[in-house]
Amino acid sequence: MPSVEELIERLGGDRLLERIRATRPVAERYPASVARLTALVEASASPTLGESIELLLSRVALSRSDGFATEKGRVSLLTLHATKGLEFSRVYIVGAEDNQLPGYRALESDDQHDIQEARRLLYVGMTRAKDRLVLTRALQRDGRATGGDLFLREAGLEATVLD
Repeated sequence: MPSVEELIERLGGDRLLERIRATRPVAERYPASVARLTALVEASASPTLGESIELLLSRVALSRSDGFATEKGRVSLLTLHATKGLEFSRVYIVGAEDNQLPGYRALESDDQHDIQEARRLLYVGMTRAKDRLVLTRALQRDGRATGGDLFLREAGLEATVLD
């Protein structure tokens, strides 16, 4: 078993430790987010830990940024994972080719469970659009093929090639 000193060195050494110590606390960097999270946790207090956790999770699932004004015409840049439960007037999914979507390695290994998960994730992103959905894909990036369009073809979508 390694000593504490050996473990610190393996994880990045004294430089990493000093950088961590010099980093401002999360509450200082993101005061509004920490305040919302604190209020959410406090509002979820229940007689038992299990009830508190259940209440917190149900509140988080329903949580939105109510009370926080957003600018009209604002653009939100999100990952496909982060879009779950949200809706937007317009959704643009950039890089909708097999090698760019999360889980694309499953296609190489033919892992059906992970392929299904990648398919589901793209579907979640696509269904976030209320009025307009735009999917983009490139045939090449930096002169290399970007992968196929299996999930788009499965959805019955055909590419429109733009020059």
